[in-house]
This record gives sequence, structure tokens and C-alpha cells, in this order.
Amino acid sequence: MLKKVILPERQLEEDIDLAERPDINIASAWENYWSKTYNLSNPILWDSNAEKAAALDLPRFKDLMSPQLPLIDMACGNGTQTRFLADHFPRLIGVDVAQSAVEMAQKHNSAPNIEYRTLDALKPEQATALHVEIGDANIYMRTGFHHISPEHRDRFAQSLKILLGKTGILYLIELGAGATDYLNSLIELYGEPPRELALVIEHGIRPGDITEEKIKDFFPDCEILDSGEDFLYSDADLQLLEGGFKIPTFYAVIKHK
Repeated sequence: MLKKVILPERQLEEDIDLAERPDINIASAWENYWSKTYNLSNPILWDSNAEKAAALDLPRFKDLMSPQLPLIDMACGNGTQTRFLADHFPRLIGVDVAQSAVEMAQKHNSAPNIEYRTLDALKPEQATALHVEIGDANIYMRTGFHHISPEHRDRFAQSLKILLGKTGILYLIELGAGATDYLNSLIELYGEPPRELALVIEHGIRPGDITEEKIKDFFPDCEILDSGEDFLYSDADLQLLEGGFKIPTFYAVIKHK
């Protein structure tokens, strides 16, 4: 349940419609977001310590993934979850479309068995080049897919399939059904987007949702080993009642048939 709060009034330049997707270059948008976050130490809406994130995900996929394959943390952001996963897998490769995110991860979440690099999953040729270099890989992806415009998701999925090859396992956890309604309820509660959310959508980035049906459409040559509903938690202080930020998610474990 959301707790009603009284906030100082701020004038919004325009009403925000989370369902509307501006025509943007998503790579540039994320670079602008992470550059501003890095330089100004802005709060990150979805940032959470690993105990409330990757540590909850780990039992769902660890025993299914071969430790002989590298584990790619797709859309790794500042590397918080990558650093945790490095304690459980011998080789981690954190990739993100934003160079500023990669630099932030290298600075704050490095380890001997982690390599960070940029990769634009909307350019399958980059996934092909990485696959040629490292071979099949397992993939961990935490909310890296939902914000991609629907017309571009096939290309993103193609990159994931290239990186998986024939033997890799993909674990994804994404915003699920009800996520946009939840975020809209925050805007209604606060009278405007909370700062952590505003810092994202000011760059034209919008949330989406992922369901099991959509996963089957994007990965027709793969089988779903496990799936379910959960929540994504955040360390952001949004003055909510009972447990803070808690947005509905969908997770799935996928492999090539």
C-alpha cells in the first residue's frame, strides 16, 4: 500500500504518459542517463544491494548454467549485481550500451574475474563479434529488455540468441504485468514523477512489460525451463509504506531447444 505524502510543489513542464514512447536513440538516451548519474551521483531507481536482487535470482539458474561458460551480465549498469555474481561464477563479462555505466562499474565493482565492456544489443553484429571471441555464453539480464521499443525487440532478442549459441542459458527478470500501473500510481501519489523516476524518463526512456507469451514469441527456438512472478526492490527512499519500492516482475530461465 502506498503512503500519501506531502511534497513541495514543483511545476511540471508537461504531463508524463508512461505508455507513450518518444522516438529516441536508446543508446544515446542511456549514455546521457548514466553520464549524468555518474557525474552528479544521482540516485538510481532500480539500484539495490545484491541481497534483494541477484542473490534472490541465483537459486533459479545457478545449477542450470555450466560454469565452463562465461556469464554475461547484460545491461549491467553500475555493476552492483555483476560484482555479486563474480563470487559464484569463474568468469563474468558485464556489458552495457552506455560507456559511462561501464566506467562506473569498473570504478566501483571490479574484481579479478570481471571484465566490463560496451555492447549495443540492438546491433547483432556486435553480439556476433563477441560470440566469435568467447564462444557460447550464459546470460544474466535484469530489466534490460522491457524498455526497448516493441518494434526493436526482435533485434535485441537476436543478439541474445547469438550470444547463447547452442549451449548457453539465459536468465532474465523484467518488469511484468502491472508494472506500468504501479509506476503511474507513484506519479499520482506524488503529483509528479518521483525524482528517481524523473531522472530516467527525462531522457525519453519508458518502461514496458514482459510476459511469458512475449518470451515465447521472441525466442521460438528456445524452451522455458522455469518462469514465475516476483518483485523488483530498490534502495531508493520513495517514502512508501511497508517495504519501499516494490514493482511487479516476471522471470524466466531459457535455453535453446
